Amino acid sequence: MVRCAVATVAKQITPKVWFALVTVYLVWGSTYLGIALVIKTAPPLLSMGLRFLAAFVVLALILLLIKGKNALKISRSELISSMFLGGLLLGFGIGNLTLAERYVPSGIAALIIAALPIWVTIFQRMAGIKTRRITLIGIFIGLIGVAIIVLPGGTGPAPGADPEKVRFWMFMILLGNIAWAFGTFMTQRIPIPKDPFVLTAYEMFFGGLVMTIASFIRGERFSFDVVSNMSLTSKWAWVYMVLIGSIVGYGAYIWLLNNTSLSLASTYAYVNPVIAVLLGLIVLSEPVGWPLFVGGGIVLSGVALVVSGERLTSLGQ
Repeated sequence: MVRCAVATVAKQITPKVWFALVTVYLVWGSTYLGIALVIKTAPPLLSMGLRFLAAFVVLALILLLIKGKNALKISRSELISSMFLGGLLLGFGIGNLTLAERYVPSGIAALIIAALPIWVTIFQRMAGIKTRRITLIGIFIGLIGVAIIVLPGGTGPAPGADPEKVRFWMFMILLGNIAWAFGTFMTQRIPIPKDPFVLTAYEMFFGGLVMTIASFIRGERFSFDVVSNMSLTSKWAWVYMVLIGSIVGYGAYIWLLNNTSLSLASTYAYVNPVIAVLLGLIVLSEPVGWPLFVGGGIVLSGVALVVSGERLTSLGQ
């Protein structure tokens, strides 16, 4: 049964929704740093492809142990939808991000992705879905905050990076972000497994498969030398990306898509850049300036307005 794009009566913002939101904010805010640490000493697409395949194995085993042998049983239409979403969101979206972080600082990459809610809103408008004015105001205020952060002096380019390659990969991150927004929009319009963790498992499998195939096309090959050449930091970052970034963070995001509105679920794109830039500063010594702190406050104000708009909708006001 195909799900409606937006429920007739919006769901209340419950403590569970808040917990899932905070989980996505913190976990996904740290994944930009995690990717940067992994690909410092590992093949980019291969390492991320294996990350998602490993996450699939772990999550599938957990589901089978808890729910039995039929835990992963889904319909053909649900399987096709999972293949589409996994390939689009993870294969194309995260694949582009991973390759881009060789040249684009992790904080700037997160800031580009902060535009996600505006793309989601555009897709909603194209489908004839109305959005509350306060939600739109929150989105645009959030984008103003992002604009302040990326002004000269906010964050600098990656040291030694080719400016031409930086611009190209920033554009590729943008394309991946639009693809992610479309996938997010379509999640509530196509048949998907009812259990968000089952959907997460299949998306991990298909996304990981796409990235692994793409890595072989690029000439990346797995060998014991690849593992031995990885630094200890890269190895631990990879483990973190598998268990926390993929299973916990992505599972919480999929749960949100099925239990709240797109506008509210997409607010992670405003908070994540602040976390990513701060972690980039602390761990990678990426340069920042006053625009980060001013813009960060404005970003969070925009998120507050979006949340307020969703609360008014849920109360029917």
